[in-house]
Amino acid sequence: MSLERIINALTRNLGAKIVSLVFAFFLWLHVTAEQGENQSFRVPLSMAAIADSLTITHDVPEFIEVTIRGSRSNLMKLRLFGRLAATVDLSKAVKGRNTVPLSAAVINLPEQIDPREVTVDNPKTLVLNFEEVVTKSVPVRIAYRGEIPDDVIIDGSPVIIPARVKITGALSVVGGIEVISTREIDIRGRRGEYSEEVDFMLSGMDIRAVPDKVLIEMSIHKRAIRTLANIPPTMLRDDESLLVEYSPRVVSLTIEGPEGLIREITTEDVSVILDLTGKAAGTYLIEPEVIVPNGIERYFLDTDNFEITIRSPGSGSGTDQRDGEDG
Repeated sequence: MSLERIINALTRNLGAKIVSLVFAFFLWLHVTAEQGENQSFRVPLSMAAIADSLTITHDVPEFIEVTIRGSRSNLMKLRLFGRLAATVDLSKAVKGRNTVPLSAAVINLPEQIDPREVTVDNPKTLVLNFEEVVTKSVPVRIAYRGEIPDDVIIDGSPVIIPARVKITGALSVVGGIEVISTREIDIRGRRGEYSEEVDFMLSGMDIRAVPDKVLIEMSIHKRAIRTLANIPPTMLRDDESLLVEYSPRVVSLTIEGPEGLIREITTEDVSVILDLTGKAAGTYLIEPEVIVPNGIERYFLDTDNFEITIRSPGSGSGTDQRDGEDG
């Protein structure tokens, strides 16, 4: 057969042949799409209707694996548009161990999918442990990020509002919590008034706090140290007629605290007191009492004790000093 005859044979009734091919193609697609097959799906899993008085004390699977049999077209639609989800009704759960079988009934299947053609592969059963939920009031503790620099001082005690919160969770968890820590705050490099609302470090703990945030307020200052020299002691005594000798005559007091306060303090603002009340004539070693203004964090006196000699009137001593003549 010549090439011309072959071409004529192929092109004779070309339109009808093309229509036949297109029809055959769509028929093949239809038959293929309607063929039944199995496909696997990963379906999100959630719990519902848990009583407020109960909580699950362990991790629960986030997904279940299922096999669904159906036509290829229906399965394709389900995969693309179905948005499958599995929800387990736990309204009848009780305290302790609960076994919940999983089936097609927990899945939101579309009408075209026969539930009898759905198999839950993994897990087939949920084993859930429920505990009693309790509520407890605990104090709040501030957590700082890193070490507080040595040159930083917090004036007084930070204010936490509220100072206590209520935490709710499983008895086995909440029962062992005596204090709750805030999220870490960073005060390095800060000066002056500091205020921030922060939540709590609850990572890994299945509890909730009410309120879920607290307000922290504090004054942050640069730390300063200063020494006040030549401070005479003040003596307290109930018999003004007694003659008193003491050594040392003056002392130095080193104070440490916020820079602004330390800079303003003078020797008139501090007192070194020797309590001689009830003391008769004799020699004593007396530890002084030091009074400093509020806000001083630490102080150091350059002596631990004073040597005190008390004499009765008329015993005489050229070095005797009466209280009031010392300053």
